Amino acid sequence: MTVVAAPEVRAAQRQIVGTINASGRLNADGLAMWREVNCGEWKATAADLSADLDLLQVPYIIVTAFRFPLATASSKAMREGEEVRIPRKDLGHLLPWMPSLEQVIADIPEDAPRWAFTVFQPRADGMAIAGLALSAEWPSWSKKQARAARLVCAECDYDLRDKAEDRAPFDVRLPEQPKRRRLVCGKCCNDAIDEMERLATLAGKSS
Repeated sequence: MTVVAAPEVRAAQRQIVGTINASGRLNADGLAMWREVNCGEWKATAADLSADLDLLQVPYIIVTAFRFPLATASSKAMREGEEVRIPRKDLGHLLPWMPSLEQVIADIPEDAPRWAFTVFQPRADGMAIAGLALSAEWPSWSKKQARAARLVCAECDYDLRDKAEDRAPFDVRLPEQPKRRRLVCGKCCNDAIDEMERLATLAGKSS
């Protein structure tokens, strides 16, 4: 017996399917839909999408995520947004509403990019690992867009999204701007060993 969905459920299905087709991003971690803060006048907000997913009984999480600044914007700050993410383990809940995703999900390679862009942060007591809060579409940005998002080496302009073994991204900040993220490849910063030694020396002097 066919179950007839309520009109509000069908409306939620149409919006979610349309949003996924227009701007959804699938990767090794799942599916993500990014929405700029205060975008409600122009398109569905993260809150709107979450309400639709609630109706469709699809689990999700909402996180803060940033995109590169627009070329026409006067501000060069990253654009803040909210990203609605459906973890890969929960994508099966979406298939009754969007069956066409089944094969697409099955074809995701295990070495596909994930949500987090991982960087290494040198500290006085060793190396820390952090994930930048970026929109899930970061692997597909052009190099110009990646440069605007400061994902290229500040020294040699190498695109840090490439996974060369000797080009890992290290967050080596200028002493005069200790709060500003500054990514440098391993070749240009000696894998941040010099920076760790500098920070350890400073810590020793202040103790």
